[in-house]
Amino acid sequence: MTQDKDERKRPPLRLVVNNPEKRGNRSKGKEEEQFIPLEELIDARDALRTGFYRGMDRWQTKAYQHLERYLQNREWPYGLDPNHGQLMVLPAAVVCTETAGHGGSPQDELLLFIMEDVTGEGLCLSLETILPYWSDDESIMEEALLYAPIHQYGGLFLEENRHDGLLDLVYRLALPLYPPAPNGKIFRRFFGIAALELADTLRHLAGE
Repeated sequence: MTQDKDERKRPPLRLVVNNPEKRGNRSKGKEEEQFIPLEELIDARDALRTGFYRGMDRWQTKAYQHLERYLQNREWPYGLDPNHGQLMVLPAAVVCTETAGHGGSPQDELLLFIMEDVTGEGLCLSLETILPYWSDDESIMEEALLYAPIHQYGGLFLEENRHDGLLDLVYRLALPLYPPAPNGKIFRRFFGIAALELADTLRHLAGE
């Protein structure tokens, strides 16, 4: 029984390497004509900033501005995507360097977004990324989720990719933010948690 259980912890997932058709976090569905690759988002960040902040309330604007300053101080490349729900988009490797050793590529995206939290008393900072593993067998993806590590802060879930219909294994981390605007210590802790939990997940999926 123990041997069988150990074997089930290593589902035959395939790495997704240099395959943008199966790894895009931001859906190309109905808004395909508005989809902008990560590299172009980074290059066009200043031009897209006005549209990105249009319609935001004061606290959400301040939180995003503080987050932008933090990313700039870290010299992390990032883009602003106003076409898919006001997302900040980063290369996943800048947050978790271990992605490069587990099948990651520059195409891997990490999404950041700040929205009103469920209490209505503050904001919620969220980070989300698709892990670079997939199988066209849904039962294998379900087993990967079932035997994935349980983290202290972030979580994993399966979501159907609207572009190809396959299941994506997604990591998400969320942190409540309350006025006044967040500072660098909060962001440093947030990204530190994400880096550790993502690295642990990648090692686990690789059977290490």
